[in-house]
Amino acid sequence: MPSTNTTVEPEFAAFLPPDVAVFSTRVAVAEVATEEEKVASLLAMHSQLDRAVAELASAGVSAIAYACTSGSFLGGRDSDQATCDRLTRTYGVPIVTTSSALVTALSTLDVKKVALATPYVRPVAEGAVTYLGQAGFSVTARNDLEILSNLDKGRLEPAASFVAATDLDVSDADAVAISCTNWRTLESLVAIERETGKPAVSSNLATLWALLRLAGIDEPLSPSVRLSGLPLPDSARAEWHGELAEGGE
Repeated sequence: MPSTNTTVEPEFAAFLPPDVAVFSTRVAVAEVATEEEKVASLLAMHSQLDRAVAELASAGVSAIAYACTSGSFLGGRDSDQATCDRLTRTYGVPIVTTSSALVTALSTLDVKKVALATPYVRPVAEGAVTYLGQAGFSVTARNDLEILSNLDKGRLEPAASFVAATDLDVSDADAVAISCTNWRTLESLVAIERETGKPAVSSNLATLWALLRLAGIDEPLSPSVRLSGLPLPDSARAEWHGELAEGGE
């Protein structure tokens, strides 16, 4: 995860099933002063992924996620898929990114149109819309908080994600998506689903769901929202395991 992320570890720890552990390592990312520097800093994390994945793979884990939504969507869908494939093949462990987990979660919910809440500045938020479009989804409404600092995102209370999501016009959407792993969402998703009447998926829910399903944990998860009770589709499992199969494992 990005070095400035203060949300993934406590959120995952609070919602893990019994007898499951999540281990993490970090890739350095700078706090920046401009929107242009922000995009560059997020993309620069890719140069550290091999080191981070190698560290985690050495612990004998069942699956690994790059827990950064913007860092995985800004290069585009094809690049993100290629990154997952290459790292899976190289390190012998299924590798997902938050962006790939998010689109898999939306597909599993049979979603085509998304109302999107983000804490991002505009150039980063536009990258999210582009990635979702490349994956076959249309964004029908958007609410961006335009926060530049990743540290400031991690300091937001869960109520902020509830307000941002329920302020969206969801009338033409199939689901609500909340993007950013450094935004507390797992405590607010049940209330968002109840308020909007739409399935609610956040970056952290999608990432945790994908990791646990890849690790063979198939029971319903918390928080108790629509995605949490669904299995990982066979097509997604085959995609994330594909390079392992080609390698003869």
